[in-house]
Amino acid sequence: MKITEDPRIKTARRSFRLAWIYFAIYVAAVMILSYLLGTKPYLWGLPRWVTIGNIVVPVVFVLLLIFIVEKFIPDIPLTNEKQKPEEKE
Repeated sequence: MKITEDPRIKTARRSFRLAWIYFAIYVAAVMILSYLLGTKPYLWGLPRWVTIGNIVVPVVFVLLLIFIVEKFIPDIPLTNEKQKPEEKE
C-alpha cells in the first residue's frame, strides 16, 4: 500500500530548500563584500564595508526576495480541498 503525500508538503519542502539557499547566498554576499571592500569613508562617514555590507546588500536582497516570492513560491490553500468550509449563519 502506497501512501500518497499531500502536494502541500512537497511545495513546503521546496520552499524550505529555496529559503536556505537564498539565506546562504545572502550571508556569503555580505561576508565576501565586507571582506573585500576597503575601510576608506564612503557614505555618511562610514567605512565602505559597513555601507555596502549593512545597507546596500540587504536592500538589494529584499528587492530580490520580492521577485523570488512572486515567481517561485506558489500560493497554496491551507485548507483541505475535500472538506467544505463551514458556512456562517
